[in-house]
Amino acid sequence: MTTLTLVKKTSFTVASLATTILLSICTPVQAFMFGTKGIQFDEDTSINFTFDESHGSYQSSLWVAQALSGSNGYSNITQLFYEFKPSDNGSADQSKGTFGNSVSSNNGSITQTVTFLKDQTYALLLWSDSGTGKQFEQYVSSSTFMNSPDWFAANTQFRRDDCLVTGCQQAVFGDFKLDYNSSDSFTNINGGKGPEQYSLLTVAQLAQGTKISFDDAAGKKDADFENFIISAELAPEPVTVFGTMLGIGALAAARGKKKRQQQPEK
Repeated sequence: MTTLTLVKKTSFTVASLATTILLSICTPVQAFMFGTKGIQFDEDTSINFTFDESHGSYQSSLWVAQALSGSNGYSNITQLFYEFKPSDNGSADQSKGTFGNSVSSNNGSITQTVTFLKDQTYALLLWSDSGTGKQFEQYVSSSTFMNSPDWFAANTQFRRDDCLVTGCQQAVFGDFKLDYNSSDSFTNINGGKGPEQYSLLTVAQLAQGTKISFDDAAGKKDADFENFIISAELAPEPVTVFGTMLGIGALAAARGKKKRQQQPEK
Protein backbone atom coordinates (compact mmCIF):
# COMPACT_ATOMS: atom_id res chain seq x y z
CA MET A 1 0.00 0.00 0.00
CA THR A 2 1.36 3.42 -0.95
CA THR A 3 1.96 5.69 2.03
CA LEU A 4 1.38 9.38 1.34
CA THR A 5 1.78 12.08 3.98
CA LEU A 6 1.62 15.78 3.17
CA VAL A 7 3.23 18.07 5.75
CA LYS A 8 4.44 21.65 5.83
CA LYS A 9 8.15 21.87 5.08
CA THR A 10 8.80 23.85 8.26
CA SER A 11 6.68 21.64 10.50
CA PHE A 12 7.59 18.57 12.52
CA THR A 13 7.32 15.08 11.05
CA VAL A 14 4.05 13.28 11.70
CA ALA A 15 3.13 9.62 11.57
CA SER A 16 2.41 8.27 8.10
CA LEU A 17 -1.17 7.73 7.06
CA ALA A 18 -2.03 5.34 4.23
CA THR A 19 -2.95 7.30 1.08
CA THR A 20 -3.50 10.42 3.20
CA ILE A 21 -2.71 14.10 2.70
CA LEU A 22 -2.32 16.34 5.75
CA LEU A 23 -3.19 20.01 5.38
CA SER A 24 -2.53 23.15 7.41
CA ILE A 25 -6.04 24.51 7.04
CA CYS A 26 -9.55 23.17 6.74
CA THR A 27 -12.09 24.30 4.20
CA PRO A 28 -14.88 26.42 5.68
CA VAL A 29 -18.03 24.51 6.53
CA GLN A 30 -20.85 25.34 4.12
CA ALA A 31 -24.21 23.77 3.36
CA PHE A 32 -23.32 23.21 -0.30
CA MET A 33 -20.17 23.76 -2.30
CA PHE A 34 -18.66 22.15 -5.35
CA GLY A 35 -15.55 23.83 -6.63
CA THR A 36 -12.11 25.10 -5.70
CA LYS A 37 -13.02 25.53 -2.00
CA GLY A 38 -14.07 21.91 -1.68
CA ILE A 39 -17.00 19.58 -2.26
CA GLN A 40 -19.79 19.34 0.29
CA PHE A 41 -23.54 18.65 0.31
CA ASP A 42 -26.28 19.25 2.89
CA GLU A 43 -27.71 15.78 2.28
CA ASP A 44 -26.34 12.48 0.97
CA THR A 45 -25.90 13.12 -2.76
CA SER A 46 -24.86 10.84 -5.62
CA ILE A 47 -22.88 12.25 -8.54
CA ASN A 48 -22.19 10.54 -11.86
CA PHE A 49 -18.66 11.22 -13.11
CA THR A 50 -18.04 10.44 -16.80
CA PHE A 51 -14.60 10.43 -18.40
CA ASP A 52 -14.15 12.65 -21.45
CA GLU A 53 -10.50 12.66 -22.52
CA SER A 54 -6.95 13.30 -21.33
CA HIS A 55 -3.97 15.08 -22.88
CA GLY A 56 -0.28 15.12 -22.05
CA SER A 57 2.55 12.66 -21.57
CA TYR A 58 1.94 12.01 -17.87
CA GLN A 59 0.11 8.87 -16.74
CA SER A 60 -2.59 9.84 -14.25
CA SER A 61 -5.36 8.57 -12.01
CA LEU A 62 -8.28 10.55 -10.58
CA TRP A 63 -9.44 9.94 -7.01
CA VAL A 64 -12.08 11.19 -4.59
CA ALA A 65 -10.56 12.15 -1.24
CA GLN A 66 -12.45 12.77 1.99
CA ALA A 67 -11.49 15.04 4.88
CA LEU A 68 -10.56 13.08 7.97
CA SER A 69 -12.62 13.67 11.10
CA GLY A 70 -10.71 15.58 13.76
CA SER A 71 -7.69 16.11 11.51
CA ASN A 72 -6.46 18.54 8.88
CA GLY A 73 -6.09 15.66 6.46
CA TYR A 74 -7.64 14.11 3.39
CA SER A 75 -7.63 10.41 2.52
CA ASN A 76 -8.17 8.81 -0.88
CA ILE A 77 -11.42 6.83 -0.66
CA THR A 78 -12.17 5.78 -4.24
CA GLN A 79 -10.48 5.80 -7.63
CA LEU A 80 -12.62 7.11 -10.48
CA PHE A 81 -10.43 6.60 -13.56
CA TYR A 82 -6.85 5.68 -14.34
CA GLU A 83 -4.55 5.71 -17.37
CA PHE A 84 -2.93 2.34 -18.01
CA LYS A 85 -0.67 4.02 -20.57
CA PRO A 86 0.10 7.73 -21.08
CA SER A 87 -1.92 8.16 -24.30
CA ASP A 88 -3.67 6.31 -27.12
CA ASN A 89 -0.93 6.79 -29.69
CA GLY A 90 2.18 8.50 -28.38
CA SER A 91 2.20 12.24 -29.00
CA ALA A 92 -0.59 12.11 -31.62
CA ASP A 93 -3.46 14.58 -31.04
CA GLN A 94 -1.61 16.27 -28.16
CA SER A 95 -1.04 12.89 -26.49
CA LYS A 96 -4.77 12.26 -26.37
CA GLY A 97 -6.15 9.52 -24.15
CA THR A 98 -9.60 7.98 -24.55
CA PHE A 99 -11.56 5.48 -22.52
CA GLY A 100 -10.82 1.88 -23.43
CA ASN A 101 -7.66 2.75 -25.36
CA SER A 102 -5.49 4.21 -22.62
CA VAL A 103 -7.94 4.96 -19.81
CA SER A 104 -10.11 2.65 -17.73
CA SER A 105 -11.87 2.29 -14.36
CA ASN A 106 -11.95 -0.46 -11.77
CA ASN A 107 -15.30 -1.77 -13.01
CA GLY A 108 -14.69 -1.00 -16.69
CA SER A 109 -17.43 1.63 -16.91
CA ILE A 110 -16.89 5.09 -18.37
CA THR A 111 -19.29 6.51 -15.76
CA GLN A 112 -18.64 6.18 -12.03
CA THR A 113 -21.22 7.02 -9.36
CA VAL A 114 -20.03 8.37 -6.02
CA THR A 115 -22.27 9.11 -3.03
CA PHE A 116 -21.05 12.10 -1.04
CA LEU A 117 -22.18 11.95 2.58
CA LYS A 118 -24.03 14.82 4.22
CA ASP A 119 -21.85 17.57 5.72
CA GLN A 120 -18.59 15.78 4.84
CA THR A 121 -15.90 17.64 2.89
CA TYR A 122 -14.26 16.14 -0.19
CA ALA A 123 -11.82 16.97 -2.98
CA LEU A 124 -10.82 15.42 -6.29
CA LEU A 125 -7.14 14.49 -6.54
CA LEU A 126 -5.32 13.91 -9.82
CA TRP A 127 -2.22 11.80 -9.15
CA SER A 128 0.40 11.54 -11.90
CA ASP A 129 3.84 10.31 -12.74
CA SER A 130 6.29 12.57 -14.56
CA GLY A 131 7.06 10.13 -17.33
CA THR A 132 8.61 7.63 -14.93
CA GLY A 133 5.63 5.31 -14.54
CA LYS A 134 5.62 5.92 -10.76
CA GLN A 135 1.91 6.07 -9.89
CA PHE A 136 1.90 8.63 -7.07
CA GLU A 137 4.82 10.87 -7.96
CA GLN A 138 2.89 14.16 -7.88
CA TYR A 139 -0.62 15.47 -7.39
CA VAL A 140 -2.97 18.37 -8.08
CA SER A 141 -6.23 18.94 -6.25
CA SER A 142 -9.58 20.40 -7.23
CA SER A 143 -9.30 22.36 -3.96
CA THR A 144 -6.95 25.28 -4.56
CA PHE A 145 -5.54 25.52 -1.02
CA MET A 146 -4.10 22.01 -1.36
CA ASN A 147 -1.91 23.11 -4.29
CA SER A 148 1.08 24.75 -2.67
CA PRO A 149 4.84 24.11 -2.73
CA ASP A 150 4.79 24.57 1.06
CA TRP A 151 3.09 21.18 1.28
CA PHE A 152 4.32 17.83 0.10
CA ALA A 153 3.65 14.12 0.45
CA ALA A 154 6.46 11.70 1.18
CA ASN A 155 8.18 10.77 -2.08
CA THR A 156 5.81 13.02 -4.05
CA GLN A 157 5.80 16.64 -5.09
CA PHE A 158 3.72 19.53 -6.33
CA ARG A 159 5.45 20.97 -9.39
CA ARG A 160 4.42 24.64 -9.44
CA ASP A 161 6.99 26.67 -7.56
CA ASP A 162 5.16 29.96 -8.26
CA CYS A 163 2.24 29.14 -5.92
CA LEU A 164 1.95 30.78 -2.52
CA VAL A 165 0.90 29.02 0.67
CA THR A 166 -2.72 29.70 -0.35
CA GLY A 167 -2.18 27.47 -3.39
CA CYS A 168 -2.86 27.67 -7.12
CA GLN A 169 -6.05 26.84 -8.99
CA GLN A 170 -5.47 23.58 -10.89
CA ALA A 171 -9.06 22.72 -11.87
CA VAL A 172 -11.88 24.54 -13.63
CA PHE A 173 -15.60 23.89 -13.37
CA GLY A 174 -18.51 24.75 -15.66
CA ASP A 175 -19.14 25.81 -19.24
CA PHE A 176 -15.57 26.66 -20.27
CA LYS A 177 -13.86 26.14 -23.62
CA LEU A 178 -10.65 24.23 -24.39
CA ASP A 179 -8.61 24.30 -27.60
CA TYR A 180 -6.10 21.46 -27.74
CA ASN A 181 -4.54 22.76 -30.96
CA SER A 182 -3.92 26.27 -29.70
CA SER A 183 -1.05 27.66 -27.64
CA ASP A 184 -3.25 30.58 -26.58
CA SER A 185 -4.00 31.03 -22.88
CA PHE A 186 -7.07 29.61 -21.17
CA THR A 187 -8.26 33.19 -20.53
CA ASN A 188 -8.04 34.21 -24.20
CA ILE A 189 -9.71 31.01 -25.37
CA ASN A 190 -12.59 31.82 -23.01
CA GLY A 191 -13.10 35.39 -24.20
CA GLY A 192 -11.24 37.10 -21.38
CA LYS A 193 -12.66 34.96 -18.57
CA GLY A 194 -9.90 33.54 -16.39
CA PRO A 195 -9.86 30.27 -14.43
CA GLU A 196 -11.11 32.07 -11.31
CA GLN A 197 -14.43 32.62 -13.11
CA TYR A 198 -14.81 28.85 -13.41
CA SER A 199 -14.19 28.02 -9.77
CA LEU A 200 -17.54 26.67 -8.56
CA LEU A 201 -20.71 24.94 -9.64
CA THR A 202 -24.33 25.53 -8.74
CA VAL A 203 -26.85 22.79 -8.01
CA ALA A 204 -28.55 23.70 -11.29
CA GLN A 205 -25.32 23.13 -13.22
CA LEU A 206 -24.84 19.76 -11.56
CA ALA A 207 -28.42 18.78 -12.36
CA GLN A 208 -27.87 19.66 -16.01
CA GLY A 209 -24.40 18.13 -16.20
CA THR A 210 -21.18 20.09 -16.52
CA LYS A 211 -17.44 19.77 -17.08
CA ILE A 212 -14.45 19.60 -14.75
CA SER A 213 -10.93 19.81 -16.16
CA PHE A 214 -7.50 19.62 -14.53
CA ASP A 215 -4.08 21.03 -15.21
CA ASP A 216 -1.44 18.56 -14.01
CA ALA A 217 1.16 21.28 -13.34
CA ALA A 218 3.58 19.72 -15.82
CA GLY A 219 4.19 23.01 -17.59
CA LYS A 220 4.30 24.88 -14.28
CA LYS A 221 2.90 28.25 -15.37
CA ASP A 222 1.05 27.24 -18.55
CA ALA A 223 -2.21 26.35 -16.71
CA ASP A 224 -4.05 25.21 -19.83
CA PHE A 225 -6.43 22.91 -17.88
CA GLU A 226 -6.36 20.34 -20.69
CA ASN A 227 -4.79 17.33 -19.01
CA PHE A 228 -7.74 15.39 -17.56
CA ILE A 229 -11.34 16.18 -18.47
CA ILE A 230 -14.49 14.67 -16.97
CA SER A 231 -18.15 15.60 -16.61
CA ALA A 232 -20.23 15.61 -13.43
CA GLU A 233 -24.00 15.26 -13.09
CA LEU A 234 -26.45 14.61 -10.28
CA ALA A 235 -27.48 10.97 -10.33
CA PRO A 236 -31.26 10.43 -10.60
CA GLU A 237 -32.84 9.54 -7.28
CA PRO A 238 -34.58 6.12 -7.50
CA VAL A 239 -37.53 7.38 -5.45
CA THR A 240 -38.00 10.32 -7.79
CA VAL A 241 -37.88 8.11 -10.86
CA PHE A 242 -40.29 5.61 -9.29
CA GLY A 243 -42.59 8.43 -8.27
CA THR A 244 -42.55 9.79 -11.80
CA MET A 245 -43.44 6.36 -13.16
CA LEU A 246 -46.32 6.12 -10.70
CA GLY A 247 -47.48 9.57 -11.75
CA ILE A 248 -47.44 8.63 -15.42
CA GLY A 249 -49.31 5.40 -14.68
CA ALA A 250 -51.97 7.21 -12.65
CA LEU A 251 -52.42 9.78 -15.41
CA ALA A 252 -52.81 7.06 -18.05
CA ALA A 253 -55.36 5.23 -15.88
CA ALA A 254 -57.34 8.43 -15.33
CA ARG A 255 -57.39 9.17 -19.05
CA GLY A 256 -58.53 5.60 -19.78
CA LYS A 257 -61.38 5.89 -17.24
CA LYS A 258 -62.49 9.23 -18.66
CA LYS A 259 -62.46 7.84 -22.19
CA ARG A 260 -64.61 4.87 -21.16
CA GLN A 261 -67.08 7.19 -19.44
CA GLN A 262 -67.40 9.28 -22.61
CA GLN A 263 -68.15 6.31 -24.84
CA PRO A 264 -71.90 5.98 -25.79
CA GLU A 265 -73.74 3.02 -24.37
CA LYS A 266 -74.59 0.29 -26.85
